[in-house]
Amino acid sequence: MKKVYGFLKSQKTGIIVGFTVTGLLIIGSLIMNYVPKPYEGLSGEDITFFFKNPRPIHTWFYIMFVAFAMYGICIFFCTLDSILRKVKARTSKIPLYGASIVHIGFLITLVAHLIGGIWSESGMPITIADKWVQAGEYELKVTGLETTSYPNGMPRKITAQIAIRKDGKETSATLGYNNPVLLDYGTKEFLLRNYGNINAVVLNIGGRTRAFNIKDVFEVNGSKVLLANLYLPPQFPLPVIQLVSEGKDGKYNKTYVRIGRQNAQNIKGVNVIFEDIKSTPAVVVTPKENPSIPLTLIAIVCFGSGMLLVIFRTAYKMVRV
Repeated sequence: MKKVYGFLKSQKTGIIVGFTVTGLLIIGSLIMNYVPKPYEGLSGEDITFFFKNPRPIHTWFYIMFVAFAMYGICIFFCTLDSILRKVKARTSKIPLYGASIVHIGFLITLVAHLIGGIWSESGMPITIADKWVQAGEYELKVTGLETTSYPNGMPRKITAQIAIRKDGKETSATLGYNNPVLLDYGTKEFLLRNYGNINAVVLNIGGRTRAFNIKDVFEVNGSKVLLANLYLPPQFPLPVIQLVSEGKDGKYNKTYVRIGRQNAQNIKGVNVIFEDIKSTPAVVVTPKENPSIPLTLIAIVCFGSGMLLVIFRTAYKMVRV
């Protein structure tokens, strides 16, 4: 057992395994770059893809997975040995534990990546505008959207103000590229995928004015009517909407309504007027569940505090000299 323990806590073992992992990462990157077809469907941190789709071409990953596990075991025993030696020597100077704290942070990072790779999930994209949209136990809506562009027209910075509601309590957050909305201590994320404006159609139905989005369904005299499409110039001289209503014998009736009160159309005995087009800022987000985020934050604290202790110890030695 002593030989096994000595092998696992050896720095040489850690260095060899570390270089092995690095080499396998390089090999895997090259394989995925030049043979991308077997990796269709792989996204983010998901490592279950390799176990759900076992193939010989994934051999590099299986070896790397074992190597990472070995690397984590080596770090654990190396750190444990270092702390035990300091405790036995009755070392009371906290800066001397800086390197060990950094190693603990790295070990937590490995565990966080493992948890995230197995249990993280990404949902279908959600479009959020100025109306509340349900996303799990939360409701979200856009309250503001600011964009800046480079001289060539490319987007430079996108900042969306998001209102968030849960159990009647409302909060706000800022969404942007590389700035996701984090909820539930970071385990739930909303990542910005796209942004722009949604054209809402303002209809007057029987004297009542309402705004609808394309593909919305509303009722007219007990019959369902679909707002199927919006046609803008130059397709037509004026904006035109297409309404699809239920007909007889399972058939559907298509009605085209031009903008303007003078162009009202009678649908199911009710006058429908296409009054206006309302442009609303909107964003498309991808919801993601990642239970490893709290561990990642702990790892960051360990790295930061450990490095500060190491720097303090080094600076103290330089001053003493």
